[in-house]
Amino acid sequence: MHMGELKLENYFFDGQSEKKDNKKLILVIYDIVDNKRRYKFVKFVEKFGFRVQKSAFEMIISESVYSRLVAGIPRIIESEDNVRVYRLPVSGEVAAWGSELTEKDEVIII
Repeated sequence: MHMGELKLENYFFDGQSEKKDNKKLILVIYDIVDNKRRYKFVKFVEKFGFRVQKSAFEMIISESVYSRLVAGIPRIIESEDNVRVYRLPVSGEVAAWGSELTEKDEVIII
């Protein structure tokens, strides 16, 4: 893919199943200062979704799983860290450019 080439990713839920299982599209972005905390945070968030950039995860999860996610984050981070969790509409479009993340594990150098 050429760097300037636009790639669209669509997220659509069946309206009926949306009401039944109450799933949401969630985006988690983070900036965690400490390497050990960042590694612990990544391992925690990987249980819920998949990494789309070095500091960003996407997930499609139910309301109860979302509650577990947001309850667990404050147990890991400190006040110097920054974590944002976005609940996105049930259907949407993501415009993306550049290479896809291929690295599975985060590299931490101490």
